[in-house]
Amino acid sequence: MRALAEFVMRGRIQAILVTVLGIVAPFILAALAVQIGARALLVLVVIAVLPACVWLSAGAVGLVFLRRGFSAGFSVLIWAALPALAVVLWGGDMAPLAALIGTAVLAMVLRLTASWPQALVAAAVFGVLVSLLLHVFGGNYVQQAQELLNRLFDQWRQQLPAQQAAQLKPFSTAQISGLLGLRAAGMAVSSALLARWWQALLYNPGGFREEFHRLRLPLPMACALLAGGLLLALPGEDYRLWALSITVPFVVAGFALVHGLVGLKKWGRVPLVVLYLAWVLLWQLVTLALFVAALIDSSWDFRGRLRSRQP
Repeated sequence: MRALAEFVMRGRIQAILVTVLGIVAPFILAALAVQIGARALLVLVVIAVLPACVWLSAGAVGLVFLRRGFSAGFSVLIWAALPALAVVLWGGDMAPLAALIGTAVLAMVLRLTASWPQALVAAAVFGVLVSLLLHVFGGNYVQQAQELLNRLFDQWRQQLPAQQAAQLKPFSTAQISGLLGLRAAGMAVSSALLARWWQALLYNPGGFREEFHRLRLPLPMACALLAGGLLLALPGEDYRLWALSITVPFVVAGFALVHGLVGLKKWGRVPLVVLYLAWVLLWQLVTLALFVAALIDSSWDFRGRLRSRQP
């Protein structure tokens, strides 16, 4: 990963090459899989290769914005956006373009403010904005995603008891827009985290760890986010999923809280491995726990109290 970050920072051409290849390569591989009839390879591309490549591509864009500012970052973003727009027009997937733009926005907020809480609020706003834009202008794209998810949902619902299955309703277009906005916010945050880690790796060793371990949402900001989530849920059940973008800052702050406490207690990596495994296996429960922990920490500041007790 360090070698890739160093290559990105060698110059504008190298940065553009990494970002463009990150968008294009998975689709070339998927087309090849279709041509040779390799269904397993196609599934691997869709599930693993595409998100990973988009993450790296957006992370490279974020790194340029963080280190060299808006002018240099924007020139790389424009070139990366061209294949991402082609994916929207011919592939019908807006995720790469949303990830690039969202990461660029978060990187500039971080560069200007050096504040992760403000960057996370920007991510939540970005997710809601994506939901709104898709709901208003993304008719065909949202409808395709709705049909796909509802087919998968129906297959899962058929395995449930009849009474329980009858209570579950198919996804509406508004709900799909909310889920896609959540995906955009999550991808932007994860790519911005990668970009910030790369920046620290190259220019400030250990800086990212210290910064992340201290990440905490101030209480007024946490209250404002909660109020925003409640307002988004007011129009009705279909729009409650739009409020999920508001949970992204709390979940990231929850992870930072656990990382910070483990670091202060010097417990090693085992608790973190257990945390991430539990998140994969029991993501709903663990996400809720992280949300609640981050919300309480906004008021209590567990890490600050622990530091004050240390000799």
